[in-house]
Amino acid sequence: MIPSFRTVVRSAAHYLPARRVTNDDMSELMETSDAWITERTGIRSRHFADVNGGETTSKLAIEASRLAIERSGLSPKDFDLIIAATLSPDYFFPGIGPLVQHALGIPCVGAIDIRQQCSGFVHGAAMADAFIRSGQSKRILFVCAEIQSTIMDMTTRGREMAVLFGDGAGALVLESEPVQNERDFPRADNNVRGIIDNIMGGDGSGAEMLIMRTPGTSSAKFVTPEDLDGGSRWPKMQGQSVFKNAIVRMCEASETLLKRNGIKATDLALVAPHQANMRINEMVREKLGLPPEKVFNNIHKYGNTTAATVPICLSEAQEEGRLKKGDLVLTVAFGAGYTWGANLIRW
Repeated sequence: MIPSFRTVVRSAAHYLPARRVTNDDMSELMETSDAWITERTGIRSRHFADVNGGETTSKLAIEASRLAIERSGLSPKDFDLIIAATLSPDYFFPGIGPLVQHALGIPCVGAIDIRQQCSGFVHGAAMADAFIRSGQSKRILFVCAEIQSTIMDMTTRGREMAVLFGDGAGALVLESEPVQNERDFPRADNNVRGIIDNIMGGDGSGAEMLIMRTPGTSSAKFVTPEDLDGGSRWPKMQGQSVFKNAIVRMCEASETLLKRNGIKATDLALVAPHQANMRINEMVREKLGLPPEKVFNNIHKYGNTTAATVPICLSEAQEEGRLKKGDLVLTVAFGAGYTWGANLIRW
């Protein structure tokens, strides 16, 4: 008999830099106000890393990972794979995965970086599930981390994006458990813990709707003085297009996952959506027909931490007692690329 395995979440943790930046603080840098930001996004504050003090993306990842490992009761030598999701690594290359591996004293295992932007968690969780189900990995450290504060145009010219983003990290320890027969696989209609199902999507026709062009090989010299002077190093977004596509794709992914697993949204204990805009999450919640208490949001405190939003939500929801072992949770996200996806998990 070919061995089978399921992917169980053993622990979750998150880390936010100490510096809290309010909307009033942002208004000192650009023409904006607390009312303008709150009304359009639901964001009231965010956290910024101390980059002058040496706080990097990998260091945020290391702090979240260290706590997740501690909570799991495992030691660094127990891991056989690291998956790291970020669009803001310490360096253009290498990625943060090997840096996390070295800093934590994890053996010389595979350390994979993925660049799925705001969809980093949902795609990375699907990838980790595939490694475990296939028997290639037993224990995976999955960490999502971002520092956005240093890549934003912190002037009035860039305010529509700059006010949205914050820095932070979230990490999960994922573990393989053997499955002896079909009924031991996690499903929506049983109480077996583990990742039940995943869905991923992408549409490159929307690539230029949310983009940071420089540095990159679209520039003849990778990055030129003209690129810097012309502002191509700042991220750009066509807000209305992103907003509309996010609602459509997040609802579509959620409903597809629910339908093919034979359940309704009301069967969920919690939905943990990507934290890009409170209005997006409210529209998704209304489309799914869920009460506010079944959707976890913390965008008002942390802004959009890109790949890190969903694991931060999961960790915080667990700490607050809103997510418990055995709960059925849906995670869903949409990001640049365009990319999107969702995961159905028995926590």
